[in-house]
Amino acid sequence: MFLNHSANHVTTEQTHLYSHLKPLSRPTGKLFRRCTKVGLSAGIVTGMILSTLSSVSPTYAANDGQASPGSISDRTVSMSSAAAPSETSTATLPAANSNTVQKLHYTEVEGGYYYTVALRSDGSVWTWGRNLLGELGISDTIRYRHTSGPVRIPQLSDVTAISTGGGGYSAAVQADGTAWHWGAGRTPSQVPGITSAARVTVGSATTLVLLQNGTVQSWQNPDPKLPGRSSTEAESKPALHPIAGLNNVVQTTLAGLDGYALKKDGTVWTWKETSEPGSQPSKAKMIKGLSGISFITTQGGELLTIDSKGSVWRRDAQGKRTAYHHELKVKKIDANSNYVLLVTTRGEVYSYGRTVTGKQGKVTALSNIADVSAGYYHSLALSSDGTVWGWGGDKYEEAGAPATSDGGMVYRPVQAKLGTDIVVKGKLLQSIYSAVETSDTIQIPIKDVASALGAQFQVHTAEAGGLITHYTLKYKDRIITIKPNESRYTVTSVNSLEPQEKQVVQLQAPIGNYSGATTVPYELLQGLGLTVTWDRSAAKVTIDEVN
Repeated sequence: MFLNHSANHVTTEQTHLYSHLKPLSRPTGKLFRRCTKVGLSAGIVTGMILSTLSSVSPTYAANDGQASPGSISDRTVSMSSAAAPSETSTATLPAANSNTVQKLHYTEVEGGYYYTVALRSDGSVWTWGRNLLGELGISDTIRYRHTSGPVRIPQLSDVTAISTGGGGYSAAVQADGTAWHWGAGRTPSQVPGITSAARVTVGSATTLVLLQNGTVQSWQNPDPKLPGRSSTEAESKPALHPIAGLNNVVQTTLAGLDGYALKKDGTVWTWKETSEPGSQPSKAKMIKGLSGISFITTQGGELLTIDSKGSVWRRDAQGKRTAYHHELKVKKIDANSNYVLLVTTRGEVYSYGRTVTGKQGKVTALSNIADVSAGYYHSLALSSDGTVWGWGGDKYEEAGAPATSDGGMVYRPVQAKLGTDIVVKGKLLQSIYSAVETSDTIQIPIKDVASALGAQFQVHTAEAGGLITHYTLKYKDRIITIKPNESRYTVTSVNSLEPQEKQVVQLQAPIGNYSGATTVPYELLQGLGLTVTWDRSAAKVTIDEVN
């Protein structure tokens, strides 16, 4: 947690709410890769009369302006069994049995340059790490020192699959078959002309969309916009190109401009994408000597395949095929230009090449893993129960939790947090600042919560030195006062028919500052006469009037 009570760093806090936004309209259709309940009901709480101090001002998110390091290697995507009669998939967990009530969990996870994108079982998309070019699905004018908790992408819902090219451009498919994209200086918007998508693969220059009928189309990735100029304003829509010669496709992957498709019969097909506007990709041709393949991905310019026996084969640009770690029986694989991640049929993870920790071989402390994602500086694993684990570089908490070693590193995998929704008076709070679970409580972004409530939150500073002296939160006839670093607050009841009364209430933790936003323990809102509930299993904080 970053705390700084100097007015030089905490001056005015922007309110970034998306609750007034409705999801963009989209046509109807269908199906997409690359994967202690605490209730507080308010009683009568009263408090002391506020003393007046000289200056009052709201607060700001910290800025971080680093240059983009470039793009990561291309990714792999496969069609789910719901979209095609195949069990092949990547970075995903199987859909839950409709008769079984399950806790919320992650179903897919993707790693890029200093950021992570994850799909939750309720169809929401969550991101964490650096936001330089809008890669977190929000405006690139919003910068974080680091994300202390997952951020829910506004406007995206009912998502069935995700993909990221690693360099900041990502895409998703919704249950109605529409495709959406964001990053590269853009906030989420629908890709026109697609109504029956099953999955997408985002590469460094091209994106592939696998349709529900087993055919494939592609479009060229948009050029990045300059930082600070992201928008959803009208621009030339992507030109879709059908890939000739492809049908019955269950998985796609990219290596630069080389496209690859795995068909239901276990054969692999390839073609050339184009970098010239208006020109067409080449016709796909079957790669000879490859059959009985169950999974494909790429590393640099080489194709990696898994056969029906769980053996991995590497095929170079000249078509030479060599065995790759045949001592392992593998079910999933992911790679970038530096290293490879393998998931064995026993659920263990192995990493080879220039790995994110410098160590090769079995990744310790991981078991029962269903899938992996090879981010550039950090690695991710998805367990069969929907838990995400991260390790490697963690400068922006892209691994999912604070760094555990010097230099912003995580050498032993850490569990990523599950994003928590905040519902205010029955409406989902669409804030760019996340709720952050701590060892004692869950902290919520008070500026945005207050705005959604219709309350007034203010930061009071002293004239001399500009240091923050206290915060106030006013709602109807109640005013809460809390000082920095104190785990208690005072509530005052201001009623014209009754004398003003006061009461001091203890908290689990003091007011904080996470991801650049002023946060408070959720229990504090009890003092406003509200019913406040934190349901851990449902990953939800509910704030409402007392019935």
